[in-house]
Amino acid sequence: MKLTLNTKRGLVAVAIASTAMLGLAACTASGTETKAADSSASGLESGFGARGENRDAYFITYYNPASDAFWAQILAGAEDAAKLGNLNLTHQTADADPATMVTLVQTAIATDPAVIFMPFNEGEAWVDVACQAHDAGITVISYNVPAPDTAGECVSGFVGQDFYEVGGIVGQALLDSGKVSTGDKVLITAEEPDQPYALQRGGGAFDVLDAAGIGVLPQEQWLRVGGDDAGALDALTSWLVANPDVKAVIPVGGTPHRNLPAALEAAGLSDVSIIGFDTAPQIVQGLKDGVILATADQQGYVQGFQSTMQGVLSLDFGFSPANINSGGTGLITTDNVDNIEAKDLQGIRW
Repeated sequence: MKLTLNTKRGLVAVAIASTAMLGLAACTASGTETKAADSSASGLESGFGARGENRDAYFITYYNPASDAFWAQILAGAEDAAKLGNLNLTHQTADADPATMVTLVQTAIATDPAVIFMPFNEGEAWVDVACQAHDAGITVISYNVPAPDTAGECVSGFVGQDFYEVGGIVGQALLDSGKVSTGDKVLITAEEPDQPYALQRGGGAFDVLDAAGIGVLPQEQWLRVGGDDAGALDALTSWLVANPDVKAVIPVGGTPHRNLPAALEAAGLSDVSIIGFDTAPQIVQGLKDGVILATADQQGYVQGFQSTMQGVLSLDFGFSPANINSGGTGLITTDNVDNIEAKDLQGIRW
């Protein structure tokens, strides 16, 4: 995956950070590694981008940005912040394999970076390796999915969406649409239904719908589709063919969401409502076609940008990373989808 960013993408980061940061050193990219062009760059007069001697950092993604639009948005934000902050940022992906994440973090620890950025899709499973990094004097900042409480001081901060809150917003929007009524069958589906993001998003939607008497299927019946598009399309199509009485589907992950319009077409169903999470070209098109009611954009670019920027501020000034809600409480619908559809924002907003 080519990581060099175009000028317009840089302008997005400038809008978020400030125009004053434009004076920082530019970066070049090679493979999956983004390096600052000159690690001795003076940065701003404040010392931003220059005071910390060790400027090596690892940004580890769970899903592969080369094949997942949402995770590409996260990585784009991280790269832009790394450029502004003069970080030597190395990106690696676990490619949806939990064991690989552990290996990547342990390998990163051995190189003695200043910061490691990582999500906690597997929750408790990765606490030990995060604490290994902390014990080695490396700052660990989480994004997208927060670390469990058991991680304690091993993880310094988090940038991401309040999954349960937005799940409730999605559930209420489905109710308000009038597309479902008492007793109707509603499916919740995710890449991995037992991961924290799915439990919280799905839990928020479930609680709202269940309280209204909608027949939303319980957690043990949520459909797992995995992170691969081909496998997700097959799983969704098969389920829809076997359950033609379903009235609505809530995909709480980007993979099932972007594959649902094609799955509905393949299953021969045209009256099933879709409302879910994240953005991707297929989701934008589904909104424009009226196939998708709405989507909650958890603003992946913000997650990558702000988590990485927190690392820079900690490195140069000793600021403690904070827990930041990346927003995304507003829904994207057919009425406002044009606002994010600019060609130069693909990979940033959709």
